[in-house]
Amino acid sequence: MERVLLLAQLPPEEVSARLGVSPRGLARFLEGAELPDRPLLEQFARTCGADPTVLLMVREDQRRRTGIQAPGD
Repeated sequence: MERVLLLAQLPPEEVSARLGVSPRGLARFLEGAELPDRPLLEQFARTCGADPTVLLMVREDQRRRTGIQAPGD
C-alpha cells in the first residue's frame, strides 16, 4: 500500500487529512500493522487514484496471512 501512496505522489499528511485519520493511523495502515475497514480502503484507493478492487484483494490476502482483522470484519 505504501507503493500506492508513492505512485500517487501525494504527501502522507494530505492523504491522512483527506481520509480523516491521524498521520500515525495512516502509517500503521501503510506498515501493515492495522488493516483498514473496507470503506476506508476504498477511500484511500480513490484518493490515490488506484483501483479499489485490487487493494481489497491485497487487504484480504494480508488478512489471511497475518490473521489481523479489520474493524467490522
